[in-house]
Formats: sequence, C-alpha cells, structure tokens
Amino acid sequence: MITYDYHCDENGETITVSHSIKETLTNWGQLCSLANHHMGSTPPFTPVRRLISCQETEADESTLSMFSKSKSSGGGCSCC
Repeated sequence: MITYDYHCDENGETITVSHSIKETLTNWGQLCSLANHHMGSTPPFTPVRRLISCQETEADESTLSMFSKSKSSGGGCSCC
C-alpha cells in the first residue's frame, strides 16, 4: 500500500491515507470513509484532489554510493 495526501478545497482539510496504486479517491465521502475521519458539514460528494508529495528518508551508505562521483582520472569527458 502507498500513502497519499488528499486535499479538499471546500473545507481546507488535507488527509493522509494508504491505498492501492490502482485506487483513486474522488470525493470527501470516500476519503473520510477510508481514513475513518468524521465528515463534518462537508457534503460527501465534494471533490478532493490527490496531492503530490515526497517522503523524506535518511539515505544509507549504499544509496549514497550510487550517486557519488567516480574518482577515476582521465579517459572520460570533463563533465563527470
């Protein structure tokens, strides 16, 4: 399961939920049902939109080594 943030422009709330990549939530009622969140006074068919987000993680040494520059000299172009 992947974690997604959805935002409702009408009430200004952003809610984080986890679901399959094949699933897309389109309205406040669906979002609240999945998140077990109280709907409040916002109508259930109010549109929501999925936000683009990025989750920060600490890189370990194996990840960092993939992106480090090679220390070889000569034989390559000057850009690397």
